[in-house]
Amino acid sequence: MRPTVKIVFGVCALASSITYAAIPTVAGFEGGADDGFTGNAFFEATGGNPGGAARHTGDLFFNELRTGAEFEPANPDFLGDYSHFGSVTISVDVKTNMLDDFFGDPISRPVGVKLIDRDIMGPDGPSGVWFELGTLGVNFTPNWTTLSVFIADTTSTALPPGWVGFGDEDPITFEPRLPPGATFASVLAGVDEFDITGNAPGFFFTDAFWDVQVDNISIVPEPGVATLLIAGLGSICLKRRRAALV
Repeated sequence: MRPTVKIVFGVCALASSITYAAIPTVAGFEGGADDGFTGNAFFEATGGNPGGAARHTGDLFFNELRTGAEFEPANPDFLGDYSHFGSVTISVDVKTNMLDDFFGDPISRPVGVKLIDRDIMGPDGPSGVWFELGTLGVNFTPNWTTLSVFIADTTSTALPPGWVGFGDEDPITFEPRLPPGATFASVLAGVDEFDITGNAPGFFFTDAFWDVQVDNISIVPEPGVATLLIAGLGSICLKRRRAALV
């Protein structure tokens, strides 16, 4: 019976480790905590969706919340190797109270997620990828709205539709692109910085008057077939282990 018990423990341990990787990570800024994020926002204990929230106010070029190895404190749950996830959803809740130009007229601004890898540097800085999640403005996000992107394959070398690479620039079109040697997969395999930001690569913005709230920044791994299968085997093995130990 001893070999059976060893196999049971091995499979169950594998099931536990894979299932754990599917636990979502959420920065909810409860109690006004920064949850390892910094940028041009301050953190409030109330007014969020629900609870606390980050709030961008004043004269700003764009909103930005970031966490990374270069910042203290950082939130390590948003950093590292995303290839372990297989597929993942990144989402954020946003609410626009005011977003006006210099003349007091309502305007709109993009908001997106930026993932940066400093292992491969380009002529314009570290390699990274950006996805525009949506548009801020009282005509777009007057109430709490969840914006998200689903990455079906974190090991894809090609940029999925809607994603933009940066760190280099096309000499003909002047569009941002990934530097030589960098791919979508290489960036996601070594995320050194995670940003929720309006600082879109290749764009320049004038300053505006902001009152925008951000809450529930999250990464939610999607359990794959193997995860569900192993998790199922784990429960079966648990029964076998109990039987073997009786």
